[in-house]
Amino acid sequence: MSFPPEDITEIVTQIASILRERNQTLAISEAACGGLISAYIVSVPGASNFYIGGKLVYSLKQRLKLSGWSDSEISNYMGPSEQVALKLARTAKYELGSTYVLSETGFAGPSTGIVIPNGKEDEEQESDEVGTVYIGLSGPNGEASTSNSTGSHDRAKNMSEFAKLGLSFLLEQLQKTDEKDSR
Repeated sequence: MSFPPEDITEIVTQIASILRERNQTLAISEAACGGLISAYIVSVPGASNFYIGGKLVYSLKQRLKLSGWSDSEISNYMGPSEQVALKLARTAKYELGSTYVLSETGFAGPSTGIVIPNGKEDEEQESDEVGTVYIGLSGPNGEASTSNSTGSHDRAKNMSEFAKLGLSFLLEQLQKTDEKDSR
């Protein structure tokens, strides 16, 4: 097995080329992928030319606290969503000062048991939410978000697919910016 997979290498190489050409930077804020997006990014030789770093906010309590959530927002937290992904991106953009921040949060599985910081826990069960990822992007032209479902309950497969979906979304958004600029 090669790392990263060939299809990921193609995506990351294109992202690197666009960011280098524009002299722009990227940071990543990851939750469900556990650092896999960042690992894919730094697999590109010379990634330090555009990649400034990121945040891995895995535990729910730290994810919320490190993303600027108020105590009130934390007590009303209902789980990963596009709004959460955007807040992760927005906060990391402010903290890290990069041109773009790609963020993700979701349910890698096999359960969606969410432990809310006040100690309440949702019942751990396999649900339709497993395999769902929410992706956010904050950049110079605003914010964008999306969600996807893999249809799988396999944790490792979901993590890999979430990372690919996130990188594909970033590339798509960067290419849209190129199209707008060329008009």
